[in-house]
Amino acid sequence: MSCVVAITATYRRPAELARLLASLAAEEPALAGAFVVDNAASAETADIVSRAPWPVCVLAPGGNLGCGGGVALGLREALRDPAVTHCWVFDDDAAATPGALTALLAALESGRADAAVPLITDAIGRIGWFPGPLIRPAWDVIRRPGVTPAEFRQTCGEALLRWSWAPWPSLLVTRRAVETAGLPRDDYWFQGEDLEWTLRISAGLAGVLVPAAECRHLPPAADDPARTFLKQALMLQNNFYTGTRLPHGRRLLRHAPGNVGRFLAANRFSARALAAVWLGGWRGGIRGRPAGAEGGDGFRQAWERRGPA
Repeated sequence: MSCVVAITATYRRPAELARLLASLAAEEPALAGAFVVDNAASAETADIVSRAPWPVCVLAPGGNLGCGGGVALGLREALRDPAVTHCWVFDDDAAATPGALTALLAALESGRADAAVPLITDAIGRIGWFPGPLIRPAWDVIRRPGVTPAEFRQTCGEALLRWSWAPWPSLLVTRRAVETAGLPRDDYWFQGEDLEWTLRISAGLAGVLVPAAECRHLPPAADDPARTFLKQALMLQNNFYTGTRLPHGRRLLRHAPGNVGRFLAANRFSARALAAVWLGGWRGGIRGRPAGAEGGDGFRQAWERRGPA
């Protein structure tokens, strides 16, 4: 019998958190409860959790652990209960859809896997976040701008697809995955910690995409171009670190040229963008510092100087 708990780390996103918890309520009784790690220790988060109609525990670490550190704390606390068999990790701005958990659990069993992700859609139903790399033609199809889950399934079917890395707007893992691969790192702060963790999991265990399952990722509209730029720079630095410094992360290196090219193109090959690529490569790849570690936290400091997001 499976016992599943949800895990999320949040920071000053009361509306998004409330939406996530409401979506998870529909997964009862398959979902036993949830752990919310509140990196801001906000009264609003405590109030939202207190009004949840099913078991939700809020954890206040007393400081901002970042996304990776927050999820690690939630996993650690959840797995103290020996009855828990699976943890369902979410971004706080994601949402479950009815039946997703049932499909993910079935896929783990049939695919003999220890990590599973659904198709992740945006507000208008397009696939926007995906694991990789997948076998072709699935890898080519899932990256097409505007492709929908129905279009993906029509072309590629519903067979499970193995991946090397996956984002965690929605990620179901077994207890064995956590005990084998360890917890997410807390020194990435945020951006790329999910890719590093899933690369670590898939180095020894199987991770699968489940085309029959869907969840949503609904981040707030980006209204601060400077934050968007820093978020992309943080990702580049952490991925440089993962790809060059960690044996299980070398699989990311093949994607580095494309990631750099897209970042530069999105920022019109400006001097600022070129400098960010150089700094990210220097800090992450040469100095060997992820973005949350001392000596590598320049982008993080720039983010924090802008005040609350």
